[in-house]
Amino acid sequence: MDGLNRPTYSIVVPVFNEEGNVEQLVARVVPAMERVGETFEILFVDDGSRDKTPLLLRKLAAADARVRVIRFTRNYGQEAAVEALYLNARGRYLIQMDGDLQNPPEEISKLIAKKDEGFDVVYGIREGRQDSLFRVAASRTMQWGMRSLMEIELPEDVSTFRLMSAHIARLVAALPERRKFFSALIVWSGARIGVVKVKHAARAAGTTKYNFTKLLNHTFDLVVGFSSKPLRYIGVMGFVFALAGFVLGGWTILRKLIWGYGAMGWSSIFAAVVVLSGVQLMALSMIGEYIARIYVQAQARPLYNIAERLNFEAEEQAQDELQRHSLEPPVVAVPRVDSSIDTAAKRGLAPAALKPESTT
Repeated sequence: MDGLNRPTYSIVVPVFNEEGNVEQLVARVVPAMERVGETFEILFVDDGSRDKTPLLLRKLAAADARVRVIRFTRNYGQEAAVEALYLNARGRYLIQMDGDLQNPPEEISKLIAKKDEGFDVVYGIREGRQDSLFRVAASRTMQWGMRSLMEIELPEDVSTFRLMSAHIARLVAALPERRKFFSALIVWSGARIGVVKVKHAARAAGTTKYNFTKLLNHTFDLVVGFSSKPLRYIGVMGFVFALAGFVLGGWTILRKLIWGYGAMGWSSIFAAVVVLSGVQLMALSMIGEYIARIYVQAQARPLYNIAERLNFEAEEQAQDELQRHSLEPPVVAVPRVDSSIDTAAKRGLAPAALKPESTT
């Protein structure tokens, strides 16, 4: 891309069924960024919305060339939408925010000011968080797991409201794994990370798209994608149960030999079988998660398909997942046919007739 046309900031926003928020979001982001005094663009990825969001995005893009839109053919999930944002943003810095206006656009200036202190990535720490108790508890549990179990150092109560340099964003987006957890990958990249406190508001319109299932999937992506420790925990758990069984068996034998008492009830046997069976199923489930991700990785399917682009140049149409060189089929070299053989074939002669006579 021509450096002269490259904006300084890209405001990147994944949206899904946000018809009540997208117009208000643009109306607040534009003046906030104009006060910053640098060139900018607003890039939306519509993750297969089924409400009026696509129509509103077309209207916004037609009214302002700085609003650019990518629409997916269906809902592929937030991580796929974020990857598309990172790969298609033109700015030297990316500012990611949600489409529900819980991240006030007026707080963007705080991220920019913190970035000027020399950080590659700046996270917004939410003050007075307005989410439900379940969402807060689930989020903090996941972050506790990242810090204690996965040994991924993240600041307390970070959010997706963040600023990052373009090369860090493209680095993590271009990594080969199919199931990404971007917050952990940013830490893995070795980026210099800063934090700043920002306000947090209640959702402006609509309902949250994060239910228990999605949070559980994110947790599995985190656990399986960044550590093999769960497999070690399974081995430790098996050792503990085996040791407990050995001790219990030895105690039963000693009790029979010394005190002559060895009767065992069916309830204790049933309980032991049920507990051990449950542990085995849990272990198989965890191992299956690793195997399933190997299977998905081996398939190498595109993470998303793009249905429409708005306010993109013609040369930018090939920057989606389908056009990555790593996914293109290998070029098979076609052997060159000798011209003399080709000429002989046209004349109806056998190729053998063209072989030189032996000089021996």
